[in-house]
Amino acid sequence: MPSLSKYREEIIGLLIVIASTFFFYQYIYLKNNAEIKWLDLQIQTTMAEIHRVSAEIKETQKVAERLREAVERLQGMEDRFEVTQSKLPSDKQLSSILKGLVNDDAKRGIQFTSLRPMPLEAKGEYFKLPFQIAMQARFQTFGEYLERIEDMPRIVTVENFRIEAKEESQHLLSIQLFMNTYVLGGQ
Repeated sequence: MPSLSKYREEIIGLLIVIASTFFFYQYIYLKNNAEIKWLDLQIQTTMAEIHRVSAEIKETQKVAERLREAVERLQGMEDRFEVTQSKLPSDKQLSSILKGLVNDDAKRGIQFTSLRPMPLEAKGEYFKLPFQIAMQARFQTFGEYLERIEDMPRIVTVENFRIEAKEESQHLLSIQLFMNTYVLGGQ
């Protein structure tokens, strides 16, 4: 032990270093290490949230881009609809067409049982207006009706017709007529 007294200052210094290292390790490093681990966990959670939000932002941007494209397409469709709407025949034109097709034919022996307009079809600057007409008439009266339709100033085409004789009234024929007329789109 006498040789230890020579190194007494070094041993005390060494004990102080060991004690301070233990104190630093126990009360500062381990405490801060736990806080550092907790902060690392918080950082990882925050980074995961940032990545999730970033992915949502990218998806939202994609949806916004698709929405912008859809709005542009819708605007184009609305513009075309307005142009088409402006070209459609007016009610006055339609009533004039219907009046021309049925005019005073009841006085000539034609009985119209139905007149059904079909959907309009765009044909360039014109619109094709198909009609299905059901009538009862004598054969000669039906021929005169076709001649009158042919002499109309409006273009009218007869696509097809079907004639059936009814047994109870043999002098009248039941006729179905499929015709088209054309109108120029409105200005």
